Amino acid sequence: MTSRDQLQETLCNRLFWHTAERDDAKVADHLFHRREMDVVYAMDEATLFDSFFNYLREIDVFPLLEHLDPQNQRRKNIAFIQLVLVFLMKVVGSIKTIDEINDLLLTDELLMSMCGFNAHQVKNGSCDRGTKLRKTPPPQIRGSLCVDTVANHIVTITPRRIENFFNHSIQQLAKQDIFPKKIHAACDCTLYETTSKFKGCGSVTREVKVQARGYRKSGELKKVPVTLYGWKVWAIYEIKTGIPLAIKIDTIEKPDNLHVLAVLDQAKENVKASGIIDSLVIDRGFLDGKVLYDIDQQGIEFVIPLKRSMGAAKDARQLALDCESFPPVHREVKVAHGYGKNRYTEKIFTTLVGVPDLLTCDWFNPEGSKANTAKKDYEPIPLNAVVVKSWDNKTPPPEKQVVFVTNIDVKDPFVTFDRYDDRSLMENKLFREVKQNWHFQHPPKKTREGVYVQAYMAMGLKALTTAFLKWQEEQLQLVALGKPSTWQMYRRKLKVLNRNKLIVFVGRHFGIFPSHEVFMLANVPVHDIAKELNITREQVYAKYKDQPIAEHS
Repeated sequence: MTSRDQLQETLCNRLFWHTAERDDAKVADHLFHRREMDVVYAMDEATLFDSFFNYLREIDVFPLLEHLDPQNQRRKNIAFIQLVLVFLMKVVGSIKTIDEINDLLLTDELLMSMCGFNAHQVKNGSCDRGTKLRKTPPPQIRGSLCVDTVANHIVTITPRRIENFFNHSIQQLAKQDIFPKKIHAACDCTLYETTSKFKGCGSVTREVKVQARGYRKSGELKKVPVTLYGWKVWAIYEIKTGIPLAIKIDTIEKPDNLHVLAVLDQAKENVKASGIIDSLVIDRGFLDGKVLYDIDQQGIEFVIPLKRSMGAAKDARQLALDCESFPPVHREVKVAHGYGKNRYTEKIFTTLVGVPDLLTCDWFNPEGSKANTAKKDYEPIPLNAVVVKSWDNKTPPPEKQVVFVTNIDVKDPFVTFDRYDDRSLMENKLFREVKQNWHFQHPPKKTREGVYVQAYMAMGLKALTTAFLKWQEEQLQLVALGKPSTWQMYRRKLKVLNRNKLIVFVGRHFGIFPSHEVFMLANVPVHDIAKELNITREQVYAKYKDQPIAEHS
């Protein structure tokens, strides 16, 4: 279950700039001995969301949220945008299940005021429906909405409408010049696994090798059929900013290469206001000659690894043995491991061989097959290859060496190698991030519409919050240079909202504390709090003194 402190910590990380390093112990020590501080901000959820909502208005994304209304409510007691904002807070706040929003959002007067609810509605509810049927006493704070009301209405947003919201949001970011002029992108897909109870899900049965009873001594693995249920999500990822440019969703049984060109076309459309997609790295699951030929014809550089047993891979490895015609290229990189006394440096060696004009990729053509290779007028289309002879100090046998094919010049094979190496960022910083920290796979309802709303909203808000943090840093730089900024003008209008926590900046570090602790550490008497909590200044200091004060370089 998500707690109030976890919610606040998540919002701080996603909606607050990070030009300093957090170190509560160091800041507490400074306050106790010197009492001075550089600057103090109120750190409540409402202030953070207010700043974020202001940014969405600045870049014209807020009207896109309003356009999510499917216009099918007969009686509008509550505007649909209010429900959307509640769901937005759930996603950004990393609240796992829809039931948890009652305690963390719907009963919070400040947060609900930002969604258009007043204090009376938060305490007594927005309507009296169902109150007469209650068999237990009503809670002291009923909440502005019923959890089921939020879930039932939010899934009325159609897949097409929520997809349009995502695409138009990325297009608005492109107009803000968030992306580089020449974009290096990655394409991959991930499974959105569910159970068979999800309405509209697909299914696929695969054989999985497991170690079963009776096979342990010999080390044999038994193949067992396993059925997976759910959807599959394709994405184009901008490597520099870490923002998804386009996504597509289909049922789980669809092949990986099905939507590559469609999602690429959508990504190109989304970023055309500021740049172009210059290169694309793809995993071997998308190995399709017709798709790769189409990408090449669009003038986009690509890199993809071959399957180990393919004829082109075997030919490239064989050619790479000729060191005179294809000289290997070496690179040495020093990598630091460990900390403090256990810190040491390791030299990492990588050896590559570039093989230009490989003619045995006979599947690389407009038809994507070998059907026409037997014709007299057949002319193979050359591709370049990079053979990885050694990687991270490991030299595999020739038959297991990785081979990449590309339309990039391989005079320096490390250009191709480094491009593909960046693909791992997509798996770690996009798919793993949204699954673990954005609860990508916990939709408001177990339906197709619920999955689409959760997936597109999580991806869209990850993109918007990433851009928001970048915008904040740019505004702070303008302030430091004494130039006018939209951030300055906005902060003048922002309400002073101080619930219970403050963020205190001291030099390059900041700490987050309950407000009474800041005053007590700075030796400003807070008699009522001290009496009520039965705590002294020295006890507050001891609380943080016991924490190790981090040393930052």
